[in-house]
Amino acid sequence: MQHRLPDWPLPQAALIVSILTGIVLGAWKPAMLPPEPPRLPAVSAVGVQVDTLMLGGYTSGSFTDAIQEIASDLSPAERAMVGQHLEKVFGGRLEGGGLGRSGRLRVAYERALRPDGSMRSVRVLAAEAAVGGRLHTAFFFERDGEPGYYDQFGRALDAQGWASPLVAARISSPFGRNRMHPILNRVIPHTGVDFAAPHGTPVRVTGDGVVTSAGNRGGYGIMVEVQHPSGFTTRYAHLSRLGAGIAPDRVLNRGDLLGYVGMTGLATGPHLHYELRSQGRAVDPQRAGTDPGSARPLGSVSGWPDEQSRLTALLSRTPSIVQTFRPSTR
Repeated sequence: MQHRLPDWPLPQAALIVSILTGIVLGAWKPAMLPPEPPRLPAVSAVGVQVDTLMLGGYTSGSFTDAIQEIASDLSPAERAMVGQHLEKVFGGRLEGGGLGRSGRLRVAYERALRPDGSMRSVRVLAAEAAVGGRLHTAFFFERDGEPGYYDQFGRALDAQGWASPLVAARISSPFGRNRMHPILNRVIPHTGVDFAAPHGTPVRVTGDGVVTSAGNRGGYGIMVEVQHPSGFTTRYAHLSRLGAGIAPDRVLNRGDLLGYVGMTGLATGPHLHYELRSQGRAVDPQRAGTDPGSARPLGSVSGWPDEQSRLTALLSRTPSIVQTFRPSTR
């Protein structure tokens, strides 16, 4: 015959079970039920004002420096947040990590303000950076409920792309430029992208794949090569050491740790040499877009064409001074 305890609240039921157990084991002691938890005050919704701001101008340096220069009438905290957001949006796609010696920047972003006027958050809606004769764009869009940034062709700009195996690293030497090799002292093509980063910076794989080689590789120093399902191969060279368990046939997911920045092989300072190859031929990671096996361009995804047109029109209205419009609350 089974006896069922009454449906007591969980803390009381747990205490009764504990007392019964103590009686059986002969270790029972009088105990008191815990006091009722204090009642918390009711939470009321607070309205948040959301403004859309547009700013732009000709400037130079990092995105943070550029925002400091062209938006001097914004608060230091807001300028820093917008600049840092742009650094994350464009990642390592721009040589030098920003506008370089001279460039044009246009930005449209949302700013959420609390009732007391303090800033709660900033979100970049669209951005355009013209640097060295090339135009880089970024549009905010939610695909299947997942927020992200895409270029004018609908290609993802986040970590799903081939662009950078490091977080917010500076490009010290781009792909393809015939340069004087600092050690060999002769002009040779550069078959990858060099990222300047401190010794020991974590290096992460840019797409799902399998390790085909890991270890010393002559002038590459300590290098990891990864074969991806899409047919691409990536190489990560001059590492100081390999990540735990990195060896041939190791299956990797995008973002897994491969190793750490170093200066092994033919290197004059700590940096990562990163290569992307297709059928053995080196291609520019900055122009390769996303891994077709892991991220499809937006194309005609529902809502994308209209949203891209709206954000493009918004950028076209961007002045060279700060302009605020369309206040709303939410």
